[in-house]
Amino acid sequence: MTSATNQPTAPSRMRRSALLNTAIVAGGYLLSRVLGLARDVIISAQFGTHPAMDAYRATFNIIDLVYIVIAGGALGSAFIPIFAGYLEQQREEDAWQLASSLLNLAFVGLVAACAIIALLAHPIVALTVGAGFDEARRELTVQLLRFMLIQPILLGLGGLAKATLESFDRFTLPAIGSNLYNIGIIAGALVAPLFGSYAIYSLAGGVIVGAALFLLVQLPGLRGVNMRYLPGQWFSAPGLRQVGRLLGPRLFGQAAWQINLIAITSFASLLGTGAVAANGYALTLMLLPHGLLALSLGTVMFPQLTRLHAAGDHAGFRETALSAARQVAFVTLPAAAIMAAAGPQIVRALFERGAFTAQSTALTAEALVFYMLGLPAFAVAEIVVRSFYAMRDTRTPVLIGMGVVALNIALGWTLLQLGGGLDGLALAFSLANITEATVLLLLLGKRMGGLGRAFWRPVAAMHAAALLCGAAVLALRLVSYNLLPYLAPGGRYRWPLDFVPLALWIGVAAVVGMAVYAGMAALLHLDELHVAVARFWRITGRLLRRTKHE
Repeated sequence: MTSATNQPTAPSRMRRSALLNTAIVAGGYLLSRVLGLARDVIISAQFGTHPAMDAYRATFNIIDLVYIVIAGGALGSAFIPIFAGYLEQQREEDAWQLASSLLNLAFVGLVAACAIIALLAHPIVALTVGAGFDEARRELTVQLLRFMLIQPILLGLGGLAKATLESFDRFTLPAIGSNLYNIGIIAGALVAPLFGSYAIYSLAGGVIVGAALFLLVQLPGLRGVNMRYLPGQWFSAPGLRQVGRLLGPRLFGQAAWQINLIAITSFASLLGTGAVAANGYALTLMLLPHGLLALSLGTVMFPQLTRLHAAGDHAGFRETALSAARQVAFVTLPAAAIMAAAGPQIVRALFERGAFTAQSTALTAEALVFYMLGLPAFAVAEIVVRSFYAMRDTRTPVLIGMGVVALNIALGWTLLQLGGGLDGLALAFSLANITEATVLLLLLGKRMGGLGRAFWRPVAAMHAAALLCGAAVLALRLVSYNLLPYLAPGGRYRWPLDFVPLALWIGVAAVVGMAVYAGMAALLHLDELHVAVARFWRITGRLLRRTKHE
């Protein structure tokens, strides 16, 4: 254990540039999402939308709630501003006392919560995610839930390690940890056939192994920043009450959001066998561009926004926050348009093989198309929410978020009663997220003196360009039916014979869509196009120079 006097003080810490940090985090998210897709491709081939997969997907909603409430992103968002502030003030002793206190309290809370859920697993499942399951699926969900309850404990401790490293602008090991988590699950899926009728438990075991790797890989990084762990530190740490004040509203917001996902899963369980699994696959595909584009930028921008606000640089804060929101909208709008227009074909190419049938494709694509409508708003809200957190205002976005969750649940239930299926649940999700992003932007603009035409004009132009992008891909899809019959929703698809031409068509469709979007962006004189291109070349140049230097 090192002494505080040997630690690097905040001014002496070597901070990578925002561009390089963004590249590291984006690269990590990209690899994580690619591995996540590989994971789901392997899982879908072996389990498809089998009842066991319904149980597996349903279980994750509950264990994710435990992780989020006790030690998830809420704690990191509240911890980073206070911890980083102590480091900036060269109060390293206070910083490590705070980190140790939160670690101790989170560990005890996670263990206690998991023990209670293990005891009450039957009624919890019956009243929530397994409400529409038959007895066999409900019992399997209970057993999987108890088996996987170690996962939130490991992820919770790893999440605190991640927040600590990110306070030092160290993003590499947290990114590696997220990828090792997926690798653990992939390993569990690959060996699952060896376990016969217990194959789903191999998959669950991979989840536990991946969570352990996520924690362990970050421990060398903590040693590298001279972490001091104080096992006797509990409630007397400096800054603990400040973290608590920031944490409270954020905690309620994230818990409400996870409860919202549990409600969606409960609704999906009423739609028959395979609906819960199909909804899970669709959500995973939606989170691919969201994680790569919104979470990566938001992770890097949050510490910067925190420092700008602490320094009183209101002009810099405003420009950074609004620029990030515009950039995220600029890149997610065409992604959403392309994935909506070619949704069934993307699902078919990725998943339709083995146990994942044409019916599974239809169920998943039904949800995916409507989830894409809300992707840009979901991504922009990620940036705006972090802007509020950087101002140490967790109350505003959380209150809005809780209202939006209530709206989502109400819309989902209403559309379900009107005869909607997974498409209705996905549409409710998208409408709720559009509402949230709009309200949060208006409130942020009011706090910063208005957003102005400089913000709204390019955003409107981006939407117009995205509509043309989606229309171009849809038109290409319609004219291609005679040449490639399996592009049609009911067309017969033969794996692996038809995979290569289908994948090539998707690639061509993406290029066509992006070309239309970029062309419209150029005609409409969108600065975001030039910023995106310039940023790409700057990041590439920096990485090449860094590689050459090393």
